Amino acid sequence: MSQPDTANDPYADQRNAPRNNLLLSSVCHWPNRQLDERVKIRNVSATGLMAEGTLGATVGEQVVLELRNIGAIEGIVAWVQSNRFGVAFARPIDPVLLRTPADVSAKQNETRDYYQRGPVSVLNRQDETRPDRLRRI
Repeated sequence: MSQPDTANDPYADQRNAPRNNLLLSSVCHWPNRQLDERVKIRNVSATGLMAEGTLGATVGEQVVLELRNIGAIEGIVAWVQSNRFGVAFARPIDPVLLRTPADVSAKQNETRDYYQRGPVSVLNRQDETRPDRLRRI
């Protein structure tokens, strides 16, 4: 495998940011090709990520990634090794948001009445305690 060329790469300094290893599926839009691809994100930092895809990325190519709890983030392919590629983000992100389950961050301030009350079968228990409804064995 060839190593990324850091001497002529303006994004090389951004790859020194601490990485969070994870495995996450995402949609990658390739604007120049007008294609979308489902990719696996292997690790992420505030300034970039490593992804794995099948369409064959090219260094310098623009991408737009749909990231959970963050939304669309633009970036440029910084390096390519086989089917893996690195993306340098156009703006920094908070990588902790990717580890948060999607429904928790989206509904943080909503009340959870259903789960606090319980399912309907639990709420209507008074019928089961009536003596005329009990069956002796």
